[in-house]
Amino acid sequence: MKIQIGSFRMSFGEKARPQARGMRVPNPRRLSGSREAFKGADMNRLVEDWITSIMHPDDEMRWSVRRLRSRSRELSRNNPFARAFLTGLSVNVLGPDGPTMQAQVRNNSGDLNKLFNDRIEAAWAAWSRKPTTDRRLTFSRFQHQTLKGVARDGEVFVRKHVGFPGNPWRFALEPIDADQLDETLNLARGEGQNEIRLGVEVDEYGGPVAYHFWSQPDRVLSMTPRERVRIPASEIIHLYDPDRMNQTRGLPWAATVMWPLKMLEGYSESEAVAARAGAAKMGFWTRKADEPTVGEIQGDPSTGNITMDAAPGTFDFGPDGYELQTWDANHPNTAYGAFVKAKLREIASGLGMSYNALANDLEGVNYSSMRSGLLIERDVYRCLQDWWIGAFLRPVYEAWIEVAMLTGQIVLDSRDFRRFLDVDWNPRGWPWVDPEKDTNAGIMGIQAGLTSRRRLLAEQGLDFEKVLEELADEQDMAEDYGVDISGPTPTAPAASDSTSEDETGAGDDAEDTTETGAGRNGHVPGRRGREAVLAAARRSRRER
Repeated sequence: MKIQIGSFRMSFGEKARPQARGMRVPNPRRLSGSREAFKGADMNRLVEDWITSIMHPDDEMRWSVRRLRSRSRELSRNNPFARAFLTGLSVNVLGPDGPTMQAQVRNNSGDLNKLFNDRIEAAWAAWSRKPTTDRRLTFSRFQHQTLKGVARDGEVFVRKHVGFPGNPWRFALEPIDADQLDETLNLARGEGQNEIRLGVEVDEYGGPVAYHFWSQPDRVLSMTPRERVRIPASEIIHLYDPDRMNQTRGLPWAATVMWPLKMLEGYSESEAVAARAGAAKMGFWTRKADEPTVGEIQGDPSTGNITMDAAPGTFDFGPDGYELQTWDANHPNTAYGAFVKAKLREIASGLGMSYNALANDLEGVNYSSMRSGLLIERDVYRCLQDWWIGAFLRPVYEAWIEVAMLTGQIVLDSRDFRRFLDVDWNPRGWPWVDPEKDTNAGIMGIQAGLTSRRRLLAEQGLDFEKVLEELADEQDMAEDYGVDISGPTPTAPAASDSTSEDETGAGDDAEDTTETGAGRNGHVPGRRGREAVLAAARRSRRER
């Protein structure tokens, strides 16, 4: 069998020979209908509805981003699981107060400058009370609103206002709705003109140069004409988490699961309506075949329907010539729970949450499964915390410290704000699943020198220095009242008969290891070691 395609002739089972030099030879595998090397690339009747294309990420979202954003907002308003995702995301990434800032300015000797660090932290806390241009939100609540907006809309724009007259710091933040950046504004690069992608002006390397916003939101009741305003990129913090390289705008995080969420919502609504109808309808009065009706049937005057009263423990007689046909809707059916659980697992996987957290379902959960699921989910939140600190908190702090020093709100020993950019951000942590087991594991890790108290406290969102200060304050207050809060000291393990006091080094000058048997590596000191740590913390506090 031979096939003639233009100037190319081939026979199955023979080596194809091009008729013209330099002509591209078709793949014989495609002509013969044989399978591809990768099954995912096969073309057959089973994948005829699998439509794909190779496109730039901006071209993929250009005609879909607005509809995706509107549908994501609708789900967040009306779908309980979409709302649970946004709430869980905000609570787990930011916690009740958001990541706390701890200044790490050091002296020339390398030691922490406590005076300057305290000034910076106090000034930051004062500015955080009303940091927005409308002066309605604290910085913590503004972060919660902004993070939810990023997940719901795919992106959020925050403008940094330097010289803002509404607060003594002369610095404020303004949130800008994603709808105000026109994704239909696209211009090619020309002479003296940068390329504009989906409303974002970029340079030759793809870096943002400016953003072309509408002057006001598109409001139905507003008759004021709008115009585009070009804002330099240096004033804008564009928060989004790109899925692909060179992606200029962000997509809603629930884009992958919008379809199953909506289908599950429709299915649950149908089952609920059917169950309600089954509970409300008791049956129908039907006339018996070939039997005349005796008497006149009295129905509801307003509707004409035959009605009957229902009460516990009573039986009623029906009208002559009619019989009652009961009706059982049988909803929700027995497969309802299993189907909903399967769909929610699919949705939770797409959202990066555990099924138990999204569905609020702890049925059949034990310690091991709960811990395994939480550890994976919390790693996702830790990645988001790191992204949030780098993408939002650090740029805000760098702009704030510069303006605060220029306005004299913070007085330090240098006018170069770059000397004071070294800060630590402590995001929220999580309590342990089983406090007793995890605490014992932490103690063992400290004793073995595999971890530190600072690291273990940081995992719970606590600051090591503040914990020491609190312990020192408690100790001072207890001493003032004459109360011993140190607790009993556990008895040290008894030494064997073959070990003498000289061999163990026991005595008045020996290191106290009676609490947990710790050695000389400094981990888990005894009572005297603990008192030395508390005394050092009290001295540090007095030096401030």
